[in-house]
Amino acid sequence: PADTPRGILDGNFTIWWLVGSVFVLWFTIYKGMGVLFGLLPPPSGNPVGPIFAIHLTTASLFTWICIFNVFHSPSHGRYYRSVHIVLGRMAMIAGLLSFVCGVLAAWWERYNNNLPFSIGNTFGGVMQVGGQLLGWYQIRRKDVKGHKISMILTFYYGCLIPMWTRFPMVVLGYREAEIKPWVNPMLVASGLIFGQLGLRAALANRWI
Repeated sequence: PADTPRGILDGNFTIWWLVGSVFVLWFTIYKGMGVLFGLLPPPSGNPVGPIFAIHLTTASLFTWICIFNVFHSPSHGRYYRSVHIVLGRMAMIAGLLSFVCGVLAAWWERYNNNLPFSIGNTFGGVMQVGGQLLGWYQIRRKDVKGHKISMILTFYYGCLIPMWTRFPMVVLGYREAEIKPWVNPMLVASGLIFGQLGLRAALANRWI
């Protein structure tokens, strides 16, 4: 780590990180926590059960940690290194718990025969848990570059794809029954492209 730590705003900035972070913070804090605490109605109309409540809490925590850890990496200073490690361990637990509860909610507690929606969200969850486990394995082997790639993609795929698939409901106000079957696959594909653009910019140290 650098002897002189970077300023709090002097991180790994890209326009893709900024756009993704702004949207997902609004999505998790306003929509997610609003639904969890009963301040907003659930988009699907189904009440929040215990499994979905755990998923909302752990998914939000995992996402907030990813936003910070993608922006500030251990090379930015000893303080950032210590925080990065502690938050990373918290994210490992939160991410695994979020994935398990998310799958149970999508296919059991809140399943409503919207197969493309459940598949799209499960795909995002698989990308998340696969990325975080691969990233953990790589850092244990001191493969810093591989770890960086895995965790950046965990943010763009695991945190953002589930958000993109909910855009028609939470942003445009559509009901689940009104969404065409082709919309969710299109949103997943768009999320994959967005993530690749974010990864390319991060690895090249460019803002776009």
